[in-house]
Amino acid sequence: MPAHLAHDEFFTSLSTLLTTTSQKARGSIFLTQKPLLTDASNTGESSSPSILIRATDGNTNAPNPKSSKAADAKSKPNKPSSQKVKLSTVVAPEELEAFYARYAEVCKAGMTGLKKRDRKRGKAKGKGAAGKVTKA
Repeated sequence: MPAHLAHDEFFTSLSTLLTTTSQKARGSIFLTQKPLLTDASNTGESSSPSILIRATDGNTNAPNPKSSKAADAKSKPNKPSSQKVKLSTVVAPEELEAFYARYAEVCKAGMTGLKKRDRKRGKAKGKGAAGKVTKA
């Protein structure tokens, strides 16, 4: 895995990843965070550990056996495959509040291209089922 990015590089790469994924017909982005435990934190320091923030596009480069495009990809070996995008940065505990403020701004700006979920079908189904109940 590549080295961790600086915060500014991480935010620019994340915003680029969010915009390119939202412009596609479909796609996923996985955002994870976990405490970064080092040898210094195991010695008994009482301070909170640094946080490791990761972002990836979820592209595994593995063909889906259920799709017909997978068979086409096997028949065309010269077709270049896109690489999985992996971003990560480490945030110190004292920088956490400022980082999360900017992180929230970048994520909200990247979510503007998302489609709103269509819930009409579920509501119509629920009302229709309740209306069909008859008294004996």
